[in-house]
Amino acid sequence: MTNKVFISYAHESEQLSDSVLEFSNYLRSQGIDAEIDQYEEAPVEGWPKWMMRQIQEANYVLIVCTPLFYERANDFSGKSEGGGVKWETNLILQQLYNLNTQNDKFIPIVFNRSSLDSIPLPLQPYTHYCISEEAQKMKLRNRLLGLNQSRRPALGEVHTETIEAPALESKERKSMFISSVVDIDLWNKAQWKAMSVVADMDFRNPPILGFVYDNNKAGAEIFRRLKKQIGAYDKSGEIRLSVVEQISEAAPQDYKVHFGSNWKVVIKKMEQLGMVPDESLMVTISRHHEMNPSDDRSMSLFKYFYERFGTFFITNVEMDKSGQLAPNIENLIRLDNINFRTKKEIIDDKNDPDYVVFSSASQVT
Repeated sequence: MTNKVFISYAHESEQLSDSVLEFSNYLRSQGIDAEIDQYEEAPVEGWPKWMMRQIQEANYVLIVCTPLFYERANDFSGKSEGGGVKWETNLILQQLYNLNTQNDKFIPIVFNRSSLDSIPLPLQPYTHYCISEEAQKMKLRNRLLGLNQSRRPALGEVHTETIEAPALESKERKSMFISSVVDIDLWNKAQWKAMSVVADMDFRNPPILGFVYDNNKAGAEIFRRLKKQIGAYDKSGEIRLSVVEQISEAAPQDYKVHFGSNWKVVIKKMEQLGMVPDESLMVTISRHHEMNPSDDRSMSLFKYFYERFGTFFITNVEMDKSGQLAPNIENLIRLDNINFRTKKEIIDDKNDPDYVVFSSASQVT
């Protein structure tokens, strides 16, 4: 079951709001259902009730402790300024009171250690995390996922006689590392349905490989967040994109597209964190979809331009009311590599990274 997390913070600066958004997006990429006010434009129940519902429904509430948050939480003047933080603080304090100090829900976090003095007094007895430090960030992520690696073993029976204890067998200990360029909730909401190719016939620009979704808004958000995560140019090759052809003798123009993380880049990230890949578990998430065009002209055109430029762009493609497709230029991400493969190359090797597109147990969305 996915844990729901609500992040409470004061709108102290644009930089802080961006940091909160980036952290929330990171948690969602790790499979944690994080929620912040920036995801909402105008809740129908109004902000006070929306805040109350988020705090009540969340399994965990992360409280970003900053000087302004501390000031608002300790403001008893009755002034209206900073009403949102004061309202959330009242809700949090009431629930802490109801928990009778048995708190496992409200977790103070800071973006730098200089803010530790800004943790409100009622939260100071509890474990805090400085998420600018990778080790602390990973500990918090593991806690939210329920991956506690510090579990106390059961007590053995008491023996009155003196015995020599045999040496304990060494046991393999594995850490889990989750990395993904796919936001599961957004992809489910967007409903991927087709691909589109845009080529500049004057040969001034590389081609665009566009992803078409039923839900234009959700599709645009997928690539907006992806661009924020990856950047406008995927220099490290973090995105792995495959086009698998010759999947049907009856329809030779049909093909499958597989979109996910490059496992080689994920391994480098693990090594940078001090993890040993052979002694760890790596989890990535990908999406694939079968395309059934009437002919192969679009993909042939893309191949021709890709071979000429050696690079290409991906983005979401939006369909207007008249049925015309247009790529979202603001969300363009440049890639240098794409894998063109055939079913024959993949189908006999269950360890092939693209084998999942032919697995009956896989989910195609």
